[in-house]
Amino acid sequence: MVETLCSRFRAYPWHTVELALTVLLWQASAGVFLLSLVQQYLPEQLEANAAFPGYALAIYAAGRFLLQAPAGWLADRIGRRRTLTLGIAVSLPSVFLMLQVQDATSFLAFSALYGAGSAAIWPAIMAYVGDTHHPSVRGRTLNLLNLAQLIGLGIGTMAGVTLTDLISYQAAFAACLAFSALALAFAYRGARASAVQVTPDVQAQAKDSLGRRLLSARVLFLAGIALLLSIGTTVQAPVVGAYASEVLETKMYVLGLMLVAPGIAAGVVAVRFGHLADRFGRQVPLIGGLAVAALCYYALSQVSQPFLAVNLVVLAGLAYAVCIPAWGAAALDASELGGRGLMLGMLATVQGLGGAVGQAIGGMTNAAWGPVAPFKLGAILLVLALVLTVMHLHHQRRGEALVPA
Repeated sequence: MVETLCSRFRAYPWHTVELALTVLLWQASAGVFLLSLVQQYLPEQLEANAAFPGYALAIYAAGRFLLQAPAGWLADRIGRRRTLTLGIAVSLPSVFLMLQVQDATSFLAFSALYGAGSAAIWPAIMAYVGDTHHPSVRGRTLNLLNLAQLIGLGIGTMAGVTLTDLISYQAAFAACLAFSALALAFAYRGARASAVQVTPDVQAQAKDSLGRRLLSARVLFLAGIALLLSIGTTVQAPVVGAYASEVLETKMYVLGLMLVAPGIAAGVVAVRFGHLADRFGRQVPLIGGLAVAALCYYALSQVSQPFLAVNLVVLAGLAYAVCIPAWGAAALDASELGGRGLMLGMLATVQGLGGAVGQAIGGMTNAAWGPVAPFKLGAILLVLALVLTVMHLHHQRRGEALVPA
């Protein structure tokens, strides 16, 4: 099995593997921030009230939301890898400044700065993949990057909660800074080596048709799916700590340790079936992933056993690992070289809006009905995204039928 996995990774060019390592390290930093610094340091060390973790996550997502379209435009102008490097470079000092402040309001301000830097990450990465990979391998490539994202979040979450619970908050900050610095080093190296350029002629052609393409039914469907998927998968984020302590009655680091074995198994499955979006089209894997994730979220609202909850989380993560590359490949198919960064930035802006709305709603829902309610709401939203995906598939097939042979 290990040899099979190694052979699959060897099939990727080095610049793709390097990009995956950058994503993994960046997401590890984000994992420490999202589930340790925000949900533990902020309420416990800075003595903020229970709503502040939701505010911090919402303002982080809002920073991403406001700047992702400009970041996509910048990626069209100065290059994909340079924009990626700039985003990480902006985020790095914000983590250090969070450690220095002694009040919750200042922490929120630096959360916004962290979000502003992270706005450049995915528009630049997605545009780079679209520029350098043939459509027949985009799903597989995005699957690798999504796996790197999920593994990075898992590593960051585990490192953050373990260091916080067993050592100190300062150790968690140090881990967050180290992950960000390593990600910056890989991104900078890739920016120096990258030679992909967009010619002025292609830029001009893309600009002429950009407005028309942004308002096309295809892009609007993708935007709607992204919005519902983003809200549905982030509405639970502010209540993870409360869910672990109040519903599962266990510590976060215990859950992190329990996640290791099923998480590795899920990762192997995700690598093995990373070609689904390339083989079966973009919408079919997306429909299946949304259905499984919705069922898992609803089941999480009904259980109280940590072992069962951990396995449901892993299964939901596996479904998410199917959804995101399929949606991303569909977004790349709808874009064109030259204006691709701006279009992807606009779609990422919709995702950012969903993240901001989802995390704000998650905090309010928790305050009103407890930590189980956001999981039920997430399941409903994912079902709505599934319905929209079916409509998108029907629209696409009808359009294909109207094209003369």
